[in-house]
Amino acid sequence: MGEGTGPERLLVCFDYEGAHGMPYAEDYDLVESTQRILATLAEHDAHGVFFVVGRLVYEQPDVIRTIAEAGHEIGLHGYHHEHLDRLTEEGLAAFDRDLTRVQRVLEDLTGVRPRCFRAPYLLEPSFYRKEINDILRRQGYLWISNLELRHPVEIFRPDAGPRWRRAWRRGRDGRPRISRSRLATFAINVLHVSRLEFGGSLLGRLRWLASSRAPFLQEGLLEVPVFAPLDCDLVGLPLPRELTPSPQMEYARAAIRSLVRTPAPLAMMTFHDWIVTGGNRIELLRELLVAAREAGLLVDGLANGRSSPSRTFEATLRRPA
Repeated sequence: MGEGTGPERLLVCFDYEGAHGMPYAEDYDLVESTQRILATLAEHDAHGVFFVVGRLVYEQPDVIRTIAEAGHEIGLHGYHHEHLDRLTEEGLAAFDRDLTRVQRVLEDLTGVRPRCFRAPYLLEPSFYRKEINDILRRQGYLWISNLELRHPVEIFRPDAGPRWRRAWRRGRDGRPRISRSRLATFAINVLHVSRLEFGGSLLGRLRWLASSRAPFLQEGLLEVPVFAPLDCDLVGLPLPRELTPSPQMEYARAAIRSLVRTPAPLAMMTFHDWIVTGGNRIELLRELLVAAREAGLLVDGLANGRSSPSRTFEATLRRPA
């Protein structure tokens, strides 16, 4: 791909948590939420990646089976939506056992063993823990997505304060415009990549950060970095029943549109089920899928067996587990 062209493939991901990841104690209809997500994906002939909290596999087996039967890739998102970066040696052993059990149940439900994983809270603050990668590799996982690279639009949100208003403006056509800064993107991510171990050296990782931010191998797993804002970066953590104000929705839509035009080997957008299906926010998923269709992007998982991964990742994903 040449400079100025967008990605060829889009991963539409869901941190599928239900009440286990929602920071509020209120009723939440996971079945209805799932129906809304699946209907929107089907409307655009798109397939997503659902990172499911392990407990939901036991609590909502019919829902999980429905997601799989619709052709979507299912991975795991922790077991209790726990902070994996805080686990002691005993906690790591318990996580390993829980993962083994829930994988068997998930395979019985769907006929497919999970091959992807995203840690709750993205393993903040380091976004990486060798012990976790070791467990996942032994369990046969192929790819993970835990490294969140910060993006300037997260800082420049309309509700972030008056000093950032200059980053939120309208063009002559009246549509929102997002300020971009390669320097800002680089600067706020240096600390994250300096803690990791890929690329052979810190200099190698900085070169990676300054260029394509492509997926990379670390501890035997393909890390697919998140370098587009999550829905919570754009609209915060609203109650499911709340409406998101129009200026913030417009800004989120503009950020999503810019994602499909940004040069990269692969694009990813991540939604939380309880955020994107609440209030008026299903529009954001629809906006992404419309933009992807207009750009001619393939919207599918990486290792779900429905379609071959793009050439960039084909050899890595087909290696023996």
